[in-house]
Amino acid sequence: MKSVKITYLTSFICGIILFVIGFTLIFSIRNTPEVDSAVKTPAGNTDKPVNFLENYTGSKDPINLLVLIKEASGLHTDTIIIANYSPVTRQINLLTIPRDTKANNTSDIKINNIYEIGLNKTKDASKAENKHKALEYTAQTISNLTDISINYYVYLDIDTIKAIVDKLGGVYFDVPAKLRYSDPVQKLYIDLEKGYQLLDGDKTEQLLRFRKEQRRYYTSEELKELKKYYDGSDLKRTEMQLKFVNALIDQKVNLLQLPNLIPIVGYTFENVITNTELNDVLSLVSAFTQGSRPGMNTFKLYGIDKRIAGADFFIYNQTVEDTGSRKIIRAREVIASYFSIASAEFTPDPGKRYDFNTANWDNPSNDQSDAAGDNTDKP
Repeated sequence: MKSVKITYLTSFICGIILFVIGFTLIFSIRNTPEVDSAVKTPAGNTDKPVNFLENYTGSKDPINLLVLIKEASGLHTDTIIIANYSPVTRQINLLTIPRDTKANNTSDIKINNIYEIGLNKTKDASKAENKHKALEYTAQTISNLTDISINYYVYLDIDTIKAIVDKLGGVYFDVPAKLRYSDPVQKLYIDLEKGYQLLDGDKTEQLLRFRKEQRRYYTSEELKELKKYYDGSDLKRTEMQLKFVNALIDQKVNLLQLPNLIPIVGYTFENVITNTELNDVLSLVSAFTQGSRPGMNTFKLYGIDKRIAGADFFIYNQTVEDTGSRKIIRAREVIASYFSIASAEFTPDPGKRYDFNTANWDNPSNDQSDAAGDNTDKP
């Protein structure tokens, strides 16, 4: 099992995140006073598909968007992705951040716990203000960690994603092997048969959360087949998630028009917290509604696993893996080429920059540390 640990649900992600952001936030129109008439829904008959972006001409500046997906229970944001989109090149770049990443040098805190810490820091604010303050705190922490400037944040939970998949009518996907896992504590039960099938929201979550086997559910032959696709690491899980994302986009991207959009947006709009502006949302949506599918590059933070005070951490070492080519690249080169933007609300604080040299490089791999631990690293 490889030492790289990639976030739970990680890229359920790439496409679904951009997909969800697009059709969800476009309806911030109704809460945005400066709305161009070109993007308003025409009165009268809405049976014909409407292209919101037909006459839209907005900012051409690239943007960086922080996407956080909350776990099924609790407040941990176990999916963390920085998405970059350039309207000029129509290129989408995605960087996933492992859920167990050590957030800073001064404390043993995992990055997926930063949002909850942010909530506790602003208890005197209203509920809505509290969440936004917590997301601002999270965005700033992640900017410090990655040296990437961030324009906007988007926060939603896994139940919202499941509901969206259901409203889309499910996604057909070829499950490569039998998937079985049971954890009553998490209320997680995975039971998927091998083969091409329609995945609803519940089955989608099962696919995306599966990471390692429970041997009692498998014959030796089934286990051998499973090992071709899963080795217990989040790396392999991420590969499967990316395949699902591609299937989702290929099958559902044409729904980014009315009237098919309306039933989905009503639900999603009420379940997303964001500071995104309408103009940038429209620019992002255009990637999926105009012309061919945009290009996409996917990366993930690279580093090592380390046991600290009885807990397993991922230590980022300022390199990044290109998930397509498998090449390990210096992070600053990737940032300069794929995540550079003109201005942003959240920018790296030099005084709080992450020092990867504090890591102890002589550490066990992910599977060894998990086997020696208390099995708290669950799907």
